[in-house]
Amino acid sequence: MALSIVKGLLEQYVQSLFNEGIINEQFSRIQHLKMVGRTEHFVQLINSYCLDVESILAQLASSFDLPEVDFSKLAALAAEVTERSSRIGAEHVRLACVDLMRACEQMQKQKFLLTLDWTKTEFTQTQNKLQVLVQMERRIMRLEAKQKI
Repeated sequence: MALSIVKGLLEQYVQSLFNEGIINEQFSRIQHLKMVGRTEHFVQLINSYCLDVESILAQLASSFDLPEVDFSKLAALAAEVTERSSRIGAEHVRLACVDLMRACEQMQKQKFLLTLDWTKTEFTQTQNKLQVLVQMERRIMRLEAKQKI
């Protein structure tokens, strides 16, 4: 009984993330891993995404603090965040990165700082919501394991 309740809550939660535009249809594609019995891999993909993007955003911030700003390097890092966000379906982060890449192309320091802050905010919000999802998935895995005993 508890398992079906948690699964229902998870389904509603994921739907709310879609409705908010936090995630897109690509996220549905990677959710397919769960349907083929690879829930742990699905969870690992989300965790890897969060760790990788957090690291890249830190690199962006530290690279900007250098005396000579290399906007081509910043653009490459921003493109990496965009690509990773696209692959997992993190739509808000992807959209924020588009503006970040545009600021790099225009070589506008102030605009870059503003869009970097915006990207970090979108990422933090997305990360927090994805971590809730991961916790729910892990709870389901534990409940399913108990049922098999």
